[in-house]
Amino acid sequence: SANTILAAGDSRLDQRQLFASRASSLPVTTECEVRIMAKPFGRPVRVVDTPDFGHEHLKNPQTHIEECKKYCQPGLCVLLLVLQLGRFTDAEGEILQSLERALGWRIRESTIVLLTHGDDLKRNREQFTSEHTPFSNIIQMCGGRYHLFNNNSKDTKQVIALMQKMSNYWNIFPKFEKKALLSECLLC
Repeated sequence: SANTILAAGDSRLDQRQLFASRASSLPVTTECEVRIMAKPFGRPVRVVDTPDFGHEHLKNPQTHIEECKKYCQPGLCVLLLVLQLGRFTDAEGEILQSLERALGWRIRESTIVLLTHGDDLKRNREQFTSEHTPFSNIIQMCGGRYHLFNNNSKDTKQVIALMQKMSNYWNIFPKFEKKALLSECLLC
């Protein structure tokens, strides 16, 4: 998902400019990684890819959490809670509370649930989320903010639509014109 966001800024990025991504039964991201992009937003946007803080194979999770805190502060970032459509575990149902304890602030006010594998959805997304209580509950805890990604699509419109779901979108990206060079943080 982070690479989909980065590619919206420049579809010609090479592998070194993207985050590592591959099919794996273990998390691929093992430490916080950061990339900066400007297009199509007209100002720098910091994209932070984080490890799965709750995964049993992550060594020293508190160290990674402290690193993440350097990039994302209350009121200065939007957190993307990335969940795969159709796969939801009991642990993921408690993820907001776990992240809030770990980060030390109430993240749900600045969280957008990002559902991936949108290309697998064979019906209306609102119908799907309302029929699947775990997804519905976590989306409601985040103020109803969610977005569906097709990670195989190169269409930047889905990334722009995601950004438009940010609560202070118009202040940050007014008409996608260049404004102050403040970075925003997306936690993926």
